[in-house]
Amino acid sequence: MVFKGRKGQTFLDILIIGVILFGAAVVFVFVSMVNNQITTELMSYDEFNASTVQGQMLSHWDGVMPATFDNMFMIMFILFWVFIIVSSLFVDSNPIFLIISIVLLIIILSVMGVMSNTYETFIMEDDLFTFSAGFPKMNFVMEHLVLFMVFIGLSGIIAIYGKNALGGTG
Repeated sequence: MVFKGRKGQTFLDILIIGVILFGAAVVFVFVSMVNNQITTELMSYDEFNASTVQGQMLSHWDGVMPATFDNMFMIMFILFWVFIIVSSLFVDSNPIFLIISIVLLIIILSVMGVMSNTYETFIMEDDLFTFSAGFPKMNFVMEHLVLFMVFIGLSGIIAIYGKNALGGTG
């Protein structure tokens, strides 16, 4: 991710952010599944059963981990959106390239559609479906990734080409 560079870098950043969000979503669901399996296995031992302090800590962590990852995903998503807007303000561009920007955004949206559908297919597997239900915010964002990327891309385009109206140079 580059703050100042080529004019099309903002759209590459949007693509990279989409890939990072997809990867984080898959990893968070997978880690939640593995953590639940490890916790279940450890709770079967006498040292970690539900009556011991260690067992209570394991049980508590297993219960709050999906909500923690879900909130962490939302924080990542919002901070990436802010990053796109702020980094777009540093790009000097001529309004003549607006059409090219929209074409690049459409190409990126097609890639995001494939990633969103891949995520839905991934979480619908039998083993992962029960664990993915613990991530309502992340599932909503990933299921509507194309729509959110439209908003992120348009806010980036507005930041790139609208700063002349705000008194910036361009």
